[in-house]
Amino acid sequence: MKKFALTMLMVWGTSTALAAVELKLGHFASDTHPCGIAAVQFKKNVEQRTNGEVKISLFGNNALGSPPEVLEQVMLGAVDMSLSGQDQLAKHLPFYDVISTPFAFKDYAMADKVIDGEFKKWAEPELLKKGLVHVSDWEWGFRQLTNSKKPVNTPADLKGMKIRTPPAFAYQAFVEAAGGNAVTIAFAELVMAMKQGVVDGQENPVGTIYDLKLYETQKYMSILNYTYSSMVHVVNKKSWDKLTPAQQKIVTEESITAAKAARKALRDAEAAQLKDLETSKGIVIARPDLGPWKAAMGPAWDKVKARVGADNFKRFMDIVEKSAK
Repeated sequence: MKKFALTMLMVWGTSTALAAVELKLGHFASDTHPCGIAAVQFKKNVEQRTNGEVKISLFGNNALGSPPEVLEQVMLGAVDMSLSGQDQLAKHLPFYDVISTPFAFKDYAMADKVIDGEFKKWAEPELLKKGLVHVSDWEWGFRQLTNSKKPVNTPADLKGMKIRTPPAFAYQAFVEAAGGNAVTIAFAELVMAMKQGVVDGQENPVGTIYDLKLYETQKYMSILNYTYSSMVHVVNKKSWDKLTPAQQKIVTEESITAAKAARKALRDAEAAQLKDLETSKGIVIARPDLGPWKAAMGPAWDKVKARVGADNFKRFMDIVEKSAK
């Protein structure tokens, strides 16, 4: 009897050791986008370093639904982890909209300093209250404006234009403050909406505009860098707790490595993409004086402040000011 029990214990222990933890990762980047490529790197490295004890199943390009739906599935535990936009997180944690305050960041270096530093310390405990573990921040990029009608150099040029935005509060506030009409269209429907002429234009980072071939319908681009978009790698807390501390460390390290790779690839590609858009794709690119745009943002800032709360807005702007020193 003792021999049988010992044998069964050994079999049970072996099967437990061999049983892999499988985690679903949903995101909205295409396979060719730097974040889609970095996700593959993340999967490969995690599986290799854990000796196959942690398996990552990738579902990119909105395979599990729209970005807001995927985040909700993570919060419910139906999906284990996601790369979710800050605007999607803001639906559940309104203070997240502070990141999208128009013209808060002057460049990528400032965005990195804020998001990887003081904002991370602020966000992590708040995300945990929603059952989400913050792992790292990937990148979508600084957002630019495109349209199919005419060059846009000042807010006056945008007046009356219908501009597609995602269901993101701060992006809509920017378009409206600049004089345009914000029209909400889901990311998965963006390309078709452009082809059908449902709207006159849209706003997205250069890499997204290039990757989705929006130059086929959008003939004018204005380089505004009006707000910075990140992809936040979050994990359902119960899914996270399935991992050993050593496995959690590996997942975190590889997520940070993948995030850095995605950031570098996106930023390195921008200059070449802009050149190709201008010389080969027939896009007319404007690089306007940002003074009039910033001057028009009073209503947008007021809307963001009202949504996130005056204290949260001040806290964020203090962080931004500190990072500029």
